[in-house]
Amino acid sequence: MPPKALAVVLACLLIAGLAGAKECRVEPLAARALNESGQVETRDPDNLCRAGVTNYYWTVADWMSGDETYMVYCDPADCQTCENGWKPISVTMYLFWEQENTCALSVTASIERVERADPDCPRPGATVCVSNPATVGPFSPAGLWAVTIPFPEHVESLTEPFFAAIHFEGGCDELPALVTDGGPCEECSALNNWGDGWHSPCDHGFPGNVTIYATIECLGSTPVDAISWGTIKANYR
Repeated sequence: MPPKALAVVLACLLIAGLAGAKECRVEPLAARALNESGQVETRDPDNLCRAGVTNYYWTVADWMSGDETYMVYCDPADCQTCENGWKPISVTMYLFWEQENTCALSVTASIERVERADPDCPRPGATVCVSNPATVGPFSPAGLWAVTIPFPEHVESLTEPFFAAIHFEGGCDELPALVTDGGPCEECSALNNWGDGWHSPCDHGFPGNVTIYATIECLGSTPVDAISWGTIKANYR
């Protein structure tokens, strides 16, 4: 194992032990070929933006329970200029399976408003929209998967920052590893709830931010003043 990966594994185990939480296993992605599940209908790409965490580098195994929620902070201001607001289309989360599996996961997605009782650490507030329940999987071949959950056609538009969430409503015997960007992990940018309140994965040794993003569509005219993907991704470093 590379020295960087070994150091992250040890940090993850140490922090999890100190926090009284379960241990996790962190490694660089073994394969980067991307498989996709639950793709949504084709739309004009000039009107779309991926808001959230889109990069992927680390896997975090031995962590997911299958009955929990993950969410990330998203800001439409990191996308192109859009005068009439953004319509949520879907939420995507990356997962990694080391082996062939027969796993099927029950999943819903949601968009949550931002609550700023603590201006330095936003938390989820009122729900904007929720997807229909979906069952995704099995996931074959093994490897990296982008799991996309679409929203109904008629949803409220967005102009302010929000949280994009994925809710798992029951697991299976072959749970995947989570996927994060290259890091560092940013406090308050991603949250995890196992049913006992919101936790920051950073506090449990995650090496980066969990890879989740919302696909949002500009309403009305075609967006202008596009920001490069490199600029957008830099906001999550």
